[in-house]
Amino acid sequence: MVRLWLVLAFSGLLFAQDQVDLTARFNRAVELQRKGALEEAAYAYQAVVKDAPRYAEAYANLGMVLSRLNRHREAIEASRKAIELAPALTPARLNLGIACHRAGQFEDAVSAFRDYLSREPGSLQATQLLGVSLFELGRDAEAIPYLEQSVNQNSQDPAVLYSLGLAYLRQRDDRVFQMIKRLNAADSGKPTGHLLQGQYHLMEQDYERAISELTEARKLNPLLPRLYYSLGLSQVKAGHNREAIEAFEKELELSPRDFSTHYYLAYSFEADNRDEEALPRIKKALTFDPESPEGNALLGKILLEQGKAAEALPKLELAVKGDPKEPDKRFLLARVYQKLGRREDASREFAEVQRLKAEQLQKTQQYLEGEAAKKKP
Repeated sequence: MVRLWLVLAFSGLLFAQDQVDLTARFNRAVELQRKGALEEAAYAYQAVVKDAPRYAEAYANLGMVLSRLNRHREAIEASRKAIELAPALTPARLNLGIACHRAGQFEDAVSAFRDYLSREPGSLQATQLLGVSLFELGRDAEAIPYLEQSVNQNSQDPAVLYSLGLAYLRQRDDRVFQMIKRLNAADSGKPTGHLLQGQYHLMEQDYERAISELTEARKLNPLLPRLYYSLGLSQVKAGHNREAIEAFEKELELSPRDFSTHYYLAYSFEADNRDEEALPRIKKALTFDPESPEGNALLGKILLEQGKAAEALPKLELAVKGDPKEPDKRFLLARVYQKLGRREDASREFAEVQRLKAEQLQKTQQYLEGEAAKKKP
C-alpha cells in the first residue's frame, strides 16, 4: 500500500499572533486529514496557504490530500511548491513522486524517487515505487535491481512481485517462475500469479493455455492491470476474434486512451471481416499515435479493401517509412501502386518484398542451425 507522509510542524516565520492562528488552522486541517475527511482537509489547507503563501508544510500536506483525491495535477503543483519553499522538507519529495506515479507521469516519478532516495537511501517504499515506475516505462534492466531489492527486503506486495516477474519475462529470464511460485503461495497473490503465468504462455505463443490462465485470473480479480488486453491478444492470436473484441472493449473501459488496445480492437474487427466497424476504431487509435507503422498499415489495408487506393496510399507510405524492413507493409504498398497504375513503383516494391522475405528466411535457417548445433554432444 502506498503511504504518503504527513508533515506536522511549521518552519516559516510569522508574527506571533498570526502564527498562533495559522498553526491552529493547520492543526485543524491535519485532524481532518487523519479522520479521512479529505475534501474538508483540502479546503482547510487551501485556506491556510491563501493567507500564508509561504507555509511549506501546508502545501506538502495539501499535495498529499489532493493525491488521495485523485486530483493529481494539483497534487504535483502543491508538492513542488512545498519543495521550492522548504528544500529540506524531505517527505514532500516522496509525496511528489507518489503523485507523479499515480498520474502516470513516470519519468517525473523516477526523478522524484531518485531525489528522495539520495536523502533517504533506506526507504523501502521509494525503492519499490522507483522500480515500478521504471518498469512502467519499459526500462526493465534498470527496474530489476530496485524491484529485487524490494523483494529481498521481504516485500510481499503482489504488485511488486508481479512487476519483477513481468520484467523478468520481458527479459526472457527464467526467474519469472520464482515470482509465479511466490505469488501463488498466498491467496492475495494468486490472481496475479495466474495473470503472469498467462502472459508467459502468451509470449510463448501457447494461446489456449494463456486463455485458460487469464480466464482464471479474471475469476479471482477482474480488475487486474492489463488483464483484458492480455486476454484479448491471446484470443485474437488463437483466431477467436469475437471473444477478442469483447476483451479489448472491456480493457478500454479501464484504459480508454491506450493506443495498443484501440489498435488490436480494430485489428480484431478486421480479422472478423467487419471492416466498417474496424475503420472508426483504427482512426481512433491513430489519434493517440499518428505515426504508428502498424496503425497506418491497418488503416491503409482497410481502405484498400474498400477500393479507396488513393486514400490508402499516404497511410501505407507512412507505414513503410516507419518500418521499412517489414515485407507485409511493403506488399500492401505495392498493391496500392498497382491499383493506381504506378507500375514502376509497384515492381520496385514487389522486388523489395521478395528480397526481405529471402533475408528473413536465411536468418531463420541460421537460427535453427545454431540451435541444433547447441544440442549436439
